[in-house]
Amino acid sequence: MKELDSAAELVEYLEGFLTGARKERIREILGQRTRYITPVLEDLVDPHNSSACLRSAEACGLQDVHIIENRHAFQVKSGVSMGSAHWLTLRRYRAEIAESAEIASIRASATERCFATLREEGYIIYATTPHRSSISLPEMDLSRPAAIVFGSEKDGISAYARENADHCLQIPMYGFTESFNISVCAAITLYSLSQKLRQSEIPWQLSESQKQHIRLQWARHSLKRSDLLEANFRTIAKKRQSPGKP
Repeated sequence: MKELDSAAELVEYLEGFLTGARKERIREILGQRTRYITPVLEDLVDPHNSSACLRSAEACGLQDVHIIENRHAFQVKSGVSMGSAHWLTLRRYRAEIAESAEIASIRASATERCFATLREEGYIIYATTPHRSSISLPEMDLSRPAAIVFGSEKDGISAYARENADHCLQIPMYGFTESFNISVCAAITLYSLSQKLRQSEIPWQLSESQKQHIRLQWARHSLKRSDLLEANFRTIAKKRQSPGKP
């Protein structure tokens, strides 16, 4: 309880250095944030696409983005992302090198670990693919939290993701082209689902404890040298806990 109180006090302390307009903006956006829908980006290659996906997720009010790095390191171009990564919670899963030198066991799948985490947190996993579809985007059911997997630009989602997702998801298309660019696919999907969620009676908002944690993250980003301010806060708190000591 003391730890939670201390965290709340730190948030209030840091926000004391923000303008009233910034604090109001943070509270306003937090009221629209959700973790009910979360994108999963698997092995994206092009930093422009990676950045555009983050920008779309943030603009749609989604807080978490799960990033899988089996073969490719995730990179962001600030000019494309428009700083969106600062306001998101990026959860990264990197390939693990096994001790065995045998080729079959060199890498532990980051996708597998990501899926296990998502299921522990109660998500239904949807793999986007133009080739195999059990569900069309407009017909998708949001009665349970949804994780939407988007694959690499060239190869799409991995075989593991396709075979182990709970459902496959497809955006209806009406032309000769069989698929959208990955960043366009993400933007269409996330916006469509976000709108559907917000128009429903599903309780999609963040809890108060989640909001507090994110407020701290955002206050830190909003302040220059927030590390010095936090050090000063801890000094003040320590003196308050030890009255009478020099």
